Amino acid sequence: MAPTTHQATTAPAGEAAADRLIAVPVRHWGRWIAAALALLSLVGLVGSLAKNPNLHWDVVGHYLFADLIFEGLVTTLWLTVAAMAIGLGLGTLVAVMRLSNNSVLYGFSSLFVWLFRGTPLLVQIIFWAYAAALYKHLMIGIPFTTVTFVQFDTNSLLTPSIAALLALGLNEAAYASEIVRAGIQSVDPGQAEAAHSSA
Repeated sequence: MAPTTHQATTAPAGEAAADRLIAVPVRHWGRWIAAALALLSLVGLVGSLAKNPNLHWDVVGHYLFADLIFEGLVTTLWLTVAAMAIGLGLGTLVAVMRLSNNSVLYGFSSLFVWLFRGTPLLVQIIFWAYAAALYKHLMIGIPFTTVTFVQFDTNSLLTPSIAALLALGLNEAAYASEIVRAGIQSVDPGQAEAAHSSA
């Protein structure tokens, strides 16, 4: 009975000692030094820009709120929204084509992604802006015949805004298609089979 009594009396003392343990966080002095150096560098850069006489801050302030700047801002915003809408819609279609068992659809979509992801965006913008150098007229008709249903002048159809929209939208579609395809392929096959069985 005595050993049992001894264990019973020492157990609470051990728990009380454990309760008195204080965890001391590790101090990472290197991180604080690196953060201070980064902040000091940022302050120095901002100060050098503010005091730089070659920037002509009075001219910057004069043109900062000019009408031309606001027109450019509006153009940028609508191009961004429209290109994202085209990119997501077309990208989803291309992603589904890349997952198809049809070799023609798979080959066409793979070529699309390779072309518009592999060439620089600036090159694509220049291509669409100067497409009239290759094709003076764009037409819809029966291939390899002289039958034409509709014909457009390329320069009047591909305005600078439309050319930029085409380049941005197609480039975004190529990247979005890979995101959508990877998302579809990440679904567990069992989940896909369950979805097909419940449909």
